[in-house]
Amino acid sequence: MEEKILKTDVFVNDTVFNESTEQPIDVDFTLPDFCPDISKIFKCRAVSRISSKSMNGKNITADGAVSITVLYCGADGQLCSYEYQYPFSKNLEMREECAGGNLCVRSKCEYINCRAVTSRKVDIHGAVGIFARVFKRKSTEIISDIDDPNVELKRGTAPATVPMGYSEKFLLVEEDIKLGQGQPDVQRILRYDAKPCVRESKIINDKIVVKGDMAVWILYCPEGGGAPQSVKTVLPFSQLVDMEGITDSCRCETKSEVAFLEIKPRAIDEDVKCLSLTAKLLLSCEAFCENEAAVILDAFSRKYEAEMKCEKISFQSICDNLSETFHCKKNIELDEPISAVSDLWCDIQSVSTRFENGNMILSGTLVACIITVGENGTPAYFEKPIDFEYKYALKRDMDSLRCTPEIEVSSCGYTITAATTVELRIDLAINAAVYECRTMPIVTDIKLDGAKPRQNNSKCAMTIYFTAENECVWDIAKHYNASVEEIMKINELSEECLPENKMLLIPAV
Repeated sequence: MEEKILKTDVFVNDTVFNESTEQPIDVDFTLPDFCPDISKIFKCRAVSRISSKSMNGKNITADGAVSITVLYCGADGQLCSYEYQYPFSKNLEMREECAGGNLCVRSKCEYINCRAVTSRKVDIHGAVGIFARVFKRKSTEIISDIDDPNVELKRGTAPATVPMGYSEKFLLVEEDIKLGQGQPDVQRILRYDAKPCVRESKIINDKIVVKGDMAVWILYCPEGGGAPQSVKTVLPFSQLVDMEGITDSCRCETKSEVAFLEIKPRAIDEDVKCLSLTAKLLLSCEAFCENEAAVILDAFSRKYEAEMKCEKISFQSICDNLSETFHCKKNIELDEPISAVSDLWCDIQSVSTRFENGNMILSGTLVACIITVGENGTPAYFEKPIDFEYKYALKRDMDSLRCTPEIEVSSCGYTITAATTVELRIDLAINAAVYECRTMPIVTDIKLDGAKPRQNNSKCAMTIYFTAENECVWDIAKHYNASVEEIMKINELSEECLPENKMLLIPAV
């Protein structure tokens, strides 16, 4: 039979592939002639970066490189290093093709071990985790209303936030970093690193204006010998990312990562006076526009048998954005006396997110890596774990939240307070979007069978019913094939959920 059914579409991001794989690192190399012999290895540090990715049919290909830096004490007692690039290409296969899908690939060095086989040869083993996700906007047709007085409807609203799109854009950063006043010229670079962080994302029609900065650290050996010199700077960046259909009423999550990084000495007037930086940043933006849809959570016909289809639909929307700097201070005890610190950096080891009493709490552990000069003038290396916890008050109380924050170390400072004690001052740049996630069973289709009228087994005009605790009128009406409105009216009810042992009169159909 025909009934007037009003339908509409709701949109969600449907994850069609979300898997990880491991790329082993097995390499050995011999130091070039310009590197001194190895006396003792201090630290083998590996940073994995994805330089390109592609999706062809069912196949996903991720290309990248692991930048491996070996910091060691030379035979002459000086701090030395060697950087080795380990390229890789990894393939993953999806179960089915996903035309028009968005591909997101991230990588992380899970572990790295190295040993000096000889004073010139290094053997390295490790593994890189590669995480691939493919998602696509999916539309589902749902029922928003039915014009039939014999059909009972349990109405509701869904946070049908519309995913507007996902965009990625590479940003090339080229900069000459000048040495500080009085700093000696560069003989060779010992270590360098860069950490970008998005500070602001502003939406203008069809575009996202992304602003942020990149903290850069460089440690080098000066010409003519002497103590290692450090250079620290912060480079601002801004970029327009295109995304069709977005307006200033939308909200977005923007993240940044380094896809390529190289820093080299550059000569000016035959002297090395600056350092040349080349970096390729990957900016990724995901946007949503707020919307609410009228939905039917349940339905039944008091007149005919009905065939109904329900589907659980998961909605998510950005309910909060934050860009904060968290200051962390910690005193650490070293195993032996020191006279100076040559280098200090911190790596994020783990991060976890939890929600309590209207707050989002980010906690984790970072590892402070310190190269020192002992009282006898020889270099030494220490690692110390540092726990941190950051509390952020959410703008409103919500259930079913999720957040994958981007946390980077933006600065490290220290003060030697005693022969074996160092006070560390660490700034963490936090960029995060908080998502509210709701899964709702929604009626997507209903068909009434006019050849099968509902049977009324009641032999009286009214049925007396005593409620269970928190029982709702809807469930009672559905059980007795009765009208919700009539039950509410006859029993003078103002609330649908009722206390225990409440007596109700249920009218027969």
